[in-house]
Amino acid sequence: MAAPRYTRCKNLNIYWTVVDKVIGQPAIIDGFVMDMLTAEEADNLVDLLNRGNQESLWCFAERC
Repeated sequence: MAAPRYTRCKNLNIYWTVVDKVIGQPAIIDGFVMDMLTAEEADNLVDLLNRGNQESLWCFAERC
């Protein structure tokens, strides 16, 4: 199994950024930087990105 590509990094007090470890930059989905997320949002997004489930990403973005 390959090492996970995405992780989360703490930025301001209670907020998190999802980071693409391959390029060392914040992840961008549909033109939006995945920044200023709660810990729960960041964890869920990291799980989805590392699984490669694109349909679930749209649901996450739209808060299904």
